Amino acid sequence: MPGRDERTVEVIVNTPKRSISNTIELSLFLIIVATSLTSAAVSNIVLYRTCVHALNYTEAECRPYLSPLKNNETSHLEAEVQKYSTFVNTVKMVLEAVVPAFLSFFLGAWSDTYGRKPLMTWSLLGAAITSMLIVLFGLMENLGPWWYVATIIPFSITGGFVVLFTGAYCYVSDIASKESTSLRMTMVDATTTSGTVIGSILSSYLILSFGNVYLLLFAASLNVLAYAFTNVCIKESLNGALQGGSTRVLDLLLVKDMFRESFKRRPNNGRKQIILITISKFILVFITYGTIALEYLFTRQQLHWSLQDYTRYSAVSTSISFVGGFLGVIVVQKLLRMGDITFTILGLTTSIIEYVLKILAVDWWYMYLGSFISVFKGLSSALLRSFISKTLPSEDVAKIFALICAFEGFAPLTVPLVYNTLYAMTVAILPGAIYILSMVLVTVTIIMLGFVQYYHWRARGMLYETFDSSDA
Repeated sequence: MPGRDERTVEVIVNTPKRSISNTIELSLFLIIVATSLTSAAVSNIVLYRTCVHALNYTEAECRPYLSPLKNNETSHLEAEVQKYSTFVNTVKMVLEAVVPAFLSFFLGAWSDTYGRKPLMTWSLLGAAITSMLIVLFGLMENLGPWWYVATIIPFSITGGFVVLFTGAYCYVSDIASKESTSLRMTMVDATTTSGTVIGSILSSYLILSFGNVYLLLFAASLNVLAYAFTNVCIKESLNGALQGGSTRVLDLLLVKDMFRESFKRRPNNGRKQIILITISKFILVFITYGTIALEYLFTRQQLHWSLQDYTRYSAVSTSISFVGGFLGVIVVQKLLRMGDITFTILGLTTSIIEYVLKILAVDWWYMYLGSFISVFKGLSSALLRSFISKTLPSEDVAKIFALICAFEGFAPLTVPLVYNTLYAMTVAILPGAIYILSMVLVTVTIIMLGFVQYYHWRARGMLYETFDSSDA
């Protein structure tokens, strides 16, 4: 485009056909299924390799870790093995999060000029390469648990889930109408939820039928398919997006532009609302990463569950959240005429009850009851993004999403240092301490969102007063 500065290129939203836009959900579904399958297989492999190579127990003593079936043969090893494997996972999670946290500050604003599609294809390519390396890790039984940490490097340097979902949410924001924003954001979250459900349900049965390594090979195939399908089928949502911008990814002007637009003065305390929502999103992602990464170990220690017991619970819990997402947006929110922020606060309040039940859990039904009570807690991500899309100018939405994703990118970086350290210190006396921390953080989030709702109500009240006075 001659005579035009690349950073000031006019961004025109292109509305792809519905069949093409569905490719986003399909690609996300494939990678989430693959991630769930990989997580199930790798969890036990890392426990086994820790037991054998790091702690020098015999293969016969450690072999039960490779099975998804329930047994008590490793009960005398659990605390020691879990403590060490938690340290391995801490290093892995930090390494996995460092580069995405850094890149996320640049890529959101970068995509306003060079498009959304590269963010998704880069991340999916990295996921495919990482999954292949994990297959090699599973095949080479002489490798200790620390080699697993090295497999995550390709996915990390291509942006990880942070950059992938930055691209996906900005893409959906581009193509969705204002009326359908809540539903489309929920669809993205529901896709990841359904992928988690299916992966959790299938994992233990596939391990029993084919073994851990073949399961990892199948998961790698899904990642390759997700990358290929996205690269071929997704059409760029920004008509006029420039090509060949890889050399400008680390342009500091992009970060400056994102922060300037995100934190500029806005009417009706708009800047305060953005800051509060950004911090709230960071805390919620922080909690999610912290609890999901440790919940399997928690149930092994607290309830003596096997992998099969946990994946069954995970599938049911995620299914409840999946159904709650659609019922919440389509039925409950419209029936009760609740705003996005109010409904988010309701969902988060129920999650506190869930954490209390898990802390007190002495039998399986505590876990399931907690998931049932907190049926709407998973809506917070979609509802907060929907609120932003509805209340801010359309030209600012992508930059705000980029800012939120950038701060969310630091959650996986800091989570292991807090949650994993806390769990390692309390696993033998109070494994539920991680849920006490989660309750405190959720309470803080509810308070902050309460202020957002107050500012929003006050802004609407001022608007009504203006209309009344003009009518008079």
